[in-house]
Amino acid sequence: MDTLQGRTIATRYQIDELIGRGGTADTYRAIDTKLGREVAVKVLVDRSGEVNNSMLLEAQAMARLNHPRIVAVYDAGEDDGVSYIVMELMRGRTLRDLEGGSLTYKQAIGYLTDVLEALEYAHSQGIVHRDIKPSNIMTDSDAAHVKLMDFGLARRTSDLTQTTRTGQIVGTIAYLAPERFLSKPADARSDLYSIGIVMYEIFTGTTPFRNDRDDLVATIFSHVHDTPAAPREINRSIPQPLEDVIVKALEKEPARRYQNATMFIADLRQLLVPQAVSQEPKTPRTVGDKPTSVTDPTLRQALDRALATSRNRTDALENVLKGMMATRRRRYDEANEAFTAALYELSAIGNELEYAKTAVKYGTMLLQKASDGQRERSQMRDGVNRLNEALRVFREYTLHEQYAETEYVINALERAAIGLL
Repeated sequence: MDTLQGRTIATRYQIDELIGRGGTADTYRAIDTKLGREVAVKVLVDRSGEVNNSMLLEAQAMARLNHPRIVAVYDAGEDDGVSYIVMELMRGRTLRDLEGGSLTYKQAIGYLTDVLEALEYAHSQGIVHRDIKPSNIMTDSDAAHVKLMDFGLARRTSDLTQTTRTGQIVGTIAYLAPERFLSKPADARSDLYSIGIVMYEIFTGTTPFRNDRDDLVATIFSHVHDTPAAPREINRSIPQPLEDVIVKALEKEPARRYQNATMFIADLRQLLVPQAVSQEPKTPRTVGDKPTSVTDPTLRQALDRALATSRNRTDALENVLKGMMATRRRRYDEANEAFTAALYELSAIGNELEYAKTAVKYGTMLLQKASDGQRERSQMRDGVNRLNEALRVFREYTLHEQYAETEYVINALERAAIGLL
């Protein structure tokens, strides 16, 4: 869509300048000529029915919420083919945009408390945000407080499951709770897990579950199965009480996390009591640092692929996750079935890169199976064939590390199969 600068929407909102751009919508600074105030106007650029519906849900969800820590929605509608939401204009920066080391300990705890107060209210109204992340948390003009924005994925508690009706995982992978990937109901505690991720990132400079090669399935697997490095192992100045709060927020079982935002807020406030903290921890890197930025084009594209609307793609990712978990438990028939289904689905939708990554996981499973004395020639030959396809893909994408790993797995499988010839 061309820029709307200079246009008046709904005979009332005079568009001034573009201030933000996203995958489905652009945000403009505008003047509400009827009330004589500046506002932000979010304009849809993706005209699909699903995105239109999502935007309508966002407007409805936010319009029901009236709280000083939530960005207010004033109006929504459609004018001459333009779908829009009119919101409070925020003049600060998102947590994602803050420079490394710019937050003090007290500020960080204060900002986190602000967000939790917003969630405390939203949850009391039966609304779960489902997409808590640094770029959805914005400071006010004097940076004294923050507000929570972008309820585009919000749902009423009574209508929540891990996926949409078409089966797709929604949200930003790095910040989602484990139950969101396991076909289990999500609730307010899922938002609190996401706050735990943001908190971990603020005080350590990195997210707890990440993969340097943008392997989304590996990241999902880590959320579900792996224990993150203790925050104090990364930043030694973090006091033990602060680490305890972060660890509790990141419990994989919802029943072991904070059960509501009120409990979380109480523990955060206790961290500001002098007896609880003997020394303010340094925040040498915050969520604005380049190494963990989700605005990096490669990672952003990878996340967008994982959150695409294709049911087949989502099913494939879920099957890969099942295969990885079955492999760890040495349930090889179950793992083989899951990986084979994933490879078929990825091949059907033409996703070569995810197919290649999955082929390596499949081959690694076959190697583990062989080491356990279970060698099947037909399976191993199938694995080698799929890995050869993966070699071609990694060569085309110039992914040298993945190429070398694939060669290693091929050679190991062929050596393991010698006794079966």
